[in-house]
Amino acid sequence: MQKILLSAYACDPSKGSEPGNGYNWAKQLALLGYEIHCITTSKGKSAIKQKAEGNEKLNFTFVDLPFGLDKIYSTSKLGMYLHYFLWQWRAYRVGKKLHKTSSFDLVHHITWGSVQQGSFMYKLPIPMIFGPAGGGQKSPEALRRFFLGAWKSEEKREFITNKFIKYNPACFKMVKKASVILASNIPTKELVESLGCKNTKLVLDVGLPKAFYPKVIPKRKIDKENLKLLWVGRFMPRKGLILLLEVMNELKSYPNIELTIVGDGEMKEILLQGIEKYDLKNTNWVGKVPFNEVPNYYASHDLFVFSSLRDSVGVQLIEAMAYGLPIITLDLNGASLLVDDTRGIKIPVKDSEQIVLDFAKAIIALSKDSVRLEQMSNNAFDYSKQFIWEDKIKDIADKYYPKP
Repeated sequence: MQKILLSAYACDPSKGSEPGNGYNWAKQLALLGYEIHCITTSKGKSAIKQKAEGNEKLNFTFVDLPFGLDKIYSTSKLGMYLHYFLWQWRAYRVGKKLHKTSSFDLVHHITWGSVQQGSFMYKLPIPMIFGPAGGGQKSPEALRRFFLGAWKSEEKREFITNKFIKYNPACFKMVKKASVILASNIPTKELVESLGCKNTKLVLDVGLPKAFYPKVIPKRKIDKENLKLLWVGRFMPRKGLILLLEVMNELKSYPNIELTIVGDGEMKEILLQGIEKYDLKNTNWVGKVPFNEVPNYYASHDLFVFSSLRDSVGVQLIEAMAYGLPIITLDLNGASLLVDDTRGIKIPVKDSEQIVLDFAKAIIALSKDSVRLEQMSNNAFDYSKQFIWEDKIKDIADKYYPKP
């Protein structure tokens, strides 16, 4: 039986996004017949133990920082990245000890997926896979005003990113020594190739467990009086909430178009102030909801708006399509690969004012074309099925792993 070491900083079966992805990798690889040893933090320990109990092929080692250093994660964004960097080194040291007793056949770093942060697991004397991961994506200057005061932070991020690429051995050494790097978007693929990676594959870093999918596409009325838009995500500057508010302001004269916002975060007050400023009676914020309740919103809405200004891909895109929601998004990064004109509309990134107008026009056009909307809905649902984690992980294992 082949033994696989997984490095998964984020791993929690009770959550979506990267924590959920981390656990799905471990679970599905074990089901494929591999003996899995996964190194992660203790954040998801309770949920992991409940899910993995009794599975002899699924082993977890929980690694935290000593001397109370885990506290730095919550101090700031810089503290969060510093915590991740320090954890990476400690995880490698633990992995090195485990390898002496378990003799792994392969090590795979799966979360977080950031090329700049990299992984020290390349130092182990076994083949290494990194990703799927992003990191090469940037926010175009045309999107600057949608960041408000956070654009300076975006510039700092770019500065730090460049330093990591140049001086972080977990990055510049790893990309040359990894057996294969799975890049989640074209800018990231181009970045790692420029750093000397000889084997890079384009693999989107999104997927969903089969249980997330409805058995059939939710039925929606073809001729409806109201078009119900949905936005789901964390309230961060790069998620484009300012763009979203300006689009809804353009749509105020269309009372049949309504938006529901699901999520919370640091920009909550800015969102609420914007709704009041523009007097957006067409916009409803419901707050953060448990992950298992999010599908109810996908099922009860008609069109998904993705306003992110910088994202590797965005798992919400696949979640929405799994429930038959067409997508309207900026033509950026991983979203450019996921969305085409059969299952959504991509807005060109030009002048910021034009972006708002084009976004609004796209929504208006679909509100008046129920036939096209229904076709897109069916196409989105069908397309999303290729992102079922069970199938996606098997495909990657078949291509890059030793046979179990």
